Amino acid sequence: MSMTYPQLSREDSLEALEALEDVLRAGAEPKAFPDDTLHPRSVFPGYGGAPVGIGRLREMHRELSAALAQVPSTGRDSDRRFDIVAGQFFVDWFEKDGRGQAANPEIWPYLTILALPDLAVRRFGLNSRGKLPKERFLSGRRNIFYRAYLRSWILGDLLTDPDLPLYEDDLVGLVDRNLSADHRVARAIANQIRRLSGDQGRRETTESRRERVRNGLKAVQYELRVTDLSALGDDDLQAVIERSLPRTPVVTS
Repeated sequence: MSMTYPQLSREDSLEALEALEDVLRAGAEPKAFPDDTLHPRSVFPGYGGAPVGIGRLREMHRELSAALAQVPSTGRDSDRRFDIVAGQFFVDWFEKDGRGQAANPEIWPYLTILALPDLAVRRFGLNSRGKLPKERFLSGRRNIFYRAYLRSWILGDLLTDPDLPLYEDDLVGLVDRNLSADHRVARAIANQIRRLSGDQGRRETTESRRERVRNGLKAVQYELRVTDLSALGDDDLQAVIERSLPRTPVVTS
């Protein structure tokens, strides 16, 4: 059965974010729904489906907490693993509760600030001025959990493929910007990046490979201005992607 998730106005989201900052600055542990009730100004848009209650949101918190308990809180790869685990969790979660809800960016501030605050601040905490980064908690593709969900929904198991070392720069260029509007295009690009990491690609330095990917993503973005890639057949799309991200041999000394 499809569910309808609550959301807040922009003003109410900002107010809730400021309240969360106050809790953190006081040295207290943030808690999801400490009054055991939804926010008094919760809004359920009329998309159909049953309104999600406090019990379902607490279940989300419990299950995501358990999943993230397997991820170390520190270490070079901890942030990447956090995002992968959280993204896959939300893909599975909204498979049951309705993919259309996850596509609505306005539900994510509610989840981030109210339902999952302790998990959110584990990923992005207070800065030196005692503030949380707004773009990570409010609506938009940079929201902590919406970003992780989009990456997992678009790229799937490519994110954990050992033969596809997608760096953070690659993911930002591929998913967090307009290249993710067409999932088929995004996956075609990701698969081409995988090919760059073949035998020839492994002889590249990390910086050289990153530069090649950055230039390739810029080339695809330029192509999008003049070509409707979504209208191309698979072979023609692949030709465009290969032209933008060519598998050129790397000359080594």
